[in-house]
Amino acid sequence: MAPRIRKARPSDKEQLMSFIRGVWGGHDYIPQVWDEWVRERASPVYVVEVDGVPVAMNRLKLLDDGSAWLEGVRVHPAYRGRGLATMLGENSLKVARRSGATLFRLASDSRNRAAHRQISRLGFAEAARFSVYAPSKGPLARDGARLVLPSELDDTIRLIRGTREFELGRGVYWDGWRATAMTDEVTRGLVERGEVWRSGRAVAVARLGGEGRGVWEQICFLGGQPRDAVRLARCLLGREREASERWTYVPQRSPVVHALRASGFERDVSIILFERGAAKG
Repeated sequence: MAPRIRKARPSDKEQLMSFIRGVWGGHDYIPQVWDEWVRERASPVYVVEVDGVPVAMNRLKLLDDGSAWLEGVRVHPAYRGRGLATMLGENSLKVARRSGATLFRLASDSRNRAAHRQISRLGFAEAARFSVYAPSKGPLARDGARLVLPSELDDTIRLIRGTREFELGRGVYWDGWRATAMTDEVTRGLVERGEVWRSGRAVAVARLGGEGRGVWEQICFLGGQPRDAVRLARCLLGREREASERWTYVPQRSPVVHALRASGFERDVSIILFERGAAKG
């Protein structure tokens, strides 16, 4: 029987997890988020079914900047090389376009060259590279950052857009492994929620993140004068909040990278942001 795409059902979990649990040495996050994902109708999960059995999956999420985010592609080892990941991607592009999206994004580990080839076949191109840095063990700063007030919105937007990091990073902030453009409206929402911080001539977006049972302290955007940026990072990641991991995203080739390394931060992983314009067909 030819493969067909349909929306995922809760009953697909056992079959899909039978091969997903072994991904990344048993550290794949999909088993932790499956129940939450399949309940969220606004961000559909799709599966490819062969002979009545789900053998591949992905998820589509519409973000606050109006873009569509593609994530969670997994294919059973026995069915790889048959174009199932491309089928899922093309389906997501069509669904997102019908919802009004004209910009499509996804991310991949910089080492996953097999995934990069498949991503290229979908018409995506590399937009930016980021590294994720975690502080070394030991005490962090307890002060040195102040919350941006709504009355400072216009000045903060100018500061963000004037940073080298905004330019190198395509103007996005990260939440988990999803990137959203910091449009005026998106930035306004970040400020109103108390997630934008300043220190001297540096600015950061910081929030608690999490998927499944994991909770992490994340600096979603960090830019500006390198010394001030490090002060912000050490302060925001030093807050006494329950978090299993603490990290900051920084575009590669940013001057802030060198300052973080000098302050004892260590690179954890590197990721590539891919983009595609309006889909056809």
